[in-house]
Amino acid sequence: MNFACSNCHILAPTLLAAPSAYYSLLLHSSILITDLHETWPKQTLRNRYFIGGPNQSQMLVVPIHKSEGHRTTTNNILIDYSTNWNDYHRKALITAYSKSPYFLYYGDYIFAEFNKNHSRLVDLNNAVNSLIYKWLNVSLEQQFSAEYIKNFESGIDLRMHFKHHENWQLKNSYYQLFFEKFGFRNNLSVFDILFNLGPEAALYLKKDANHE
Repeated sequence: MNFACSNCHILAPTLLAAPSAYYSLLLHSSILITDLHETWPKQTLRNRYFIGGPNQSQMLVVPIHKSEGHRTTTNNILIDYSTNWNDYHRKALITAYSKSPYFLYYGDYIFAEFNKNHSRLVDLNNAVNSLIYKWLNVSLEQQFSAEYIKNFESGIDLRMHFKHHENWQLKNSYYQLFFEKFGFRNNLSVFDILFNLGPEAALYLKKDANHE
């Protein structure tokens, strides 16, 4: 996904740990508006992310409950704790990244949020992204919609662009643990670049040529 953006306004859905290219876009933006009132779409990156394990790229999903059925809006999407999803995510991330250079710097903070038993998905996503923004030095203004935004003409509307993580391409590769086995695996969650590059991830994404 390649958007021309310089101090632009972004309208996006709630996201958990989106591909790194999304955060590269945010680093070139001035305002992020999160739509909390869209009707929940199926099978998007709003509640799932992809990591690079030792065998293959792996999708991790936070199970959700639609409190109002198919008409449920984002702010009313609840997290389903009938399965121990947070422990599954923790074990998957450890398997994939325990040997990465910066896993110990970030992993416990992420797991702590997974274990807080946030009721709503948007609360979990906001908490995790607060960590990510801090680690990447994302300093844009954040807003949350008071109602559904039908037409967004003052910036870039990204709400329809998170069906497939493959759409979010970084131009340049970076160090990954299993590069010799798989080559560079693009489109992975921002967790991947943080665990592998640490503080250098912010500089890498800031300079990524897709948005300059």
